[in-house]
Amino acid sequence: MSTTNIAVIRPEPRVVLERRKNAAKDPNRLLKQGVWAYFLLLIFEGALRKWFLPGLATPLLIVRDPLVVWLLFVTWQRGLLPANPYMIGMMLIGLLSTFTAVLFGHGNIAVAIYGARILLLHFPMVFVIGRIFNREDVVKLGKVTLWIAIPMTVLIALQFYSPQSAWVNRGVGGDMAGAGYSGALNYFRPLVPFPLPTAIRSFSCLSRVLCSTSG
Repeated sequence: MSTTNIAVIRPEPRVVLERRKNAAKDPNRLLKQGVWAYFLLLIFEGALRKWFLPGLATPLLIVRDPLVVWLLFVTWQRGLLPANPYMIGMMLIGLLSTFTAVLFGHGNIAVAIYGARILLLHFPMVFVIGRIFNREDVVKLGKVTLWIAIPMTVLIALQFYSPQSAWVNRGVGGDMAGAGYSGALNYFRPLVPFPLPTAIRSFSCLSRVLCSTSG
């Protein structure tokens, strides 16, 4: 006598169904995915420039800019990015800085525009994220950041105890001289995947704040 195993299909919890339903109805879903792409590029852009695509180190400097332009345009088009004094002030400073750099400073228009793009494009992203992210999105971003911090910590130790000629310590563009900054006792301060020390400091501060508020 043979028996037939019948799989019992259990209904999904109501919470999961509600989340999927809300995600399907979210008109800003594509914009949120764009913000996630921006965040991941912000974290791993340096890794691409140093280890995986060193030949494209210079073009990758502006890899996030097309994404930012698209996010700003769509958000503004949907009426989600109203002008405010902070954004207008930063844009005015960016434009003024561009003119002063060209007329009274180094005189290189390309360099001036490259620097001004931070105030003209990336600063308004603060308000874009604030308008399209909800509390659940912010919590999810915080959790992902803390998970990323774990391999970051391992990489810091590996870079600290490895010579500057090691693959993990290569500089931007695959520079064999190493990316670490000279420190005490002939050790070098590691930068993990970031190209500059300010980035690792900012990431460390963010991780500590998230750890202290996770409870």
